[in-house]
Amino acid sequence: MTEVITSSVFNIEHLNKVTEDGRPIIKLPNSGDTRVLKLNKEDLIVSEPATPEKIEEKLKLYGGCIVRNYLLEEDCDQILKDVSPRLNSFSNSGDASNFISPTTRRASGTCLRSRTAAEKMLIHPLNLAVSNRFLGKENVFRIGEEAVTGFSKAQHNSCITFSIGPGSKDQPLHRDDYLHHSVRPYREKYTFGTETAVGTAVALRRTTKANGATRFIPGSHLWDHYRRPNEEDVFYAELEKGDCFFMLASCYHGGSANTTKDEQRIVTFLFMTQGTLRQEENIFLGTPIEYFKSLSIPALAALGLQTSQPFCGWHENEDPIRFLLPEADYEFTQFKDVYMVED
Repeated sequence: MTEVITSSVFNIEHLNKVTEDGRPIIKLPNSGDTRVLKLNKEDLIVSEPATPEKIEEKLKLYGGCIVRNYLLEEDCDQILKDVSPRLNSFSNSGDASNFISPTTRRASGTCLRSRTAAEKMLIHPLNLAVSNRFLGKENVFRIGEEAVTGFSKAQHNSCITFSIGPGSKDQPLHRDDYLHHSVRPYREKYTFGTETAVGTAVALRRTTKANGATRFIPGSHLWDHYRRPNEEDVFYAELEKGDCFFMLASCYHGGSANTTKDEQRIVTFLFMTQGTLRQEENIFLGTPIEYFKSLSIPALAALGLQTSQPFCGWHENEDPIRFLLPEADYEFTQFKDVYMVED
């Protein structure tokens, strides 16, 4: 067993008892932080004309904000048209934790399925400007007798179109920077340099609390790593078609229950990440897929073709090795361990 030095599991307090279904019960550290932000919709709406500076200020304070009329309605219609074949063919049985509901359909790789998504949403001037403010890095490096500088721009992390159908339940509240193993300290105010992802969610159709609008906890980007998210603290990011919800990945959020009879909540969620969160050498362009299929499972994993737990590096919602070697005796688990927390 490889010894792991960078680990927060040392903070787990085992209580030597289990739930009825056999999950161990643990305690996690408690900083005593009880801060709660109670906002109205106007607090989160960026005044027009929207600028990177206005969005930055809202994100630093609340972790999320709403920009009206971000995309033209015809662009929303085109993105939906482009991804509809995938949404219509998507099948999903959900999972034990209901993290993804069986009634939620997904079209991953939306920027590859839709040129409009790539040209209008991915490189939207506000997305690029805000993402680079929170994720970009510019530094000076000493090389012999010279000093050089480099600027690492924010880059695409994921782009998924979600269609939450009637009967969907609330998704558990979570932070999306888990995939980068971000462990966050308690903070009184926002400081730059720790964010690993910034999200923009564009409503392709009107989204409401009733049909499953994204809910998030304002201010939770300043919480410590272990504080429990509570449903009574959430805000529903209700959007008109073409509106955009900006959100830091360090905020607790989740898709919501769709209690309507016949409405689909359809949103394209794009996340940008740091330009340095990638392999130095791009080994995938130009490499025939047959070559990867010829390799052993350990070699594929070492090349980066295995999902990093919990969910970084997947392909079409699955571990890439299962895609490459479907007949192999191989099983990937999203989580190493699953506990119930006693607060």
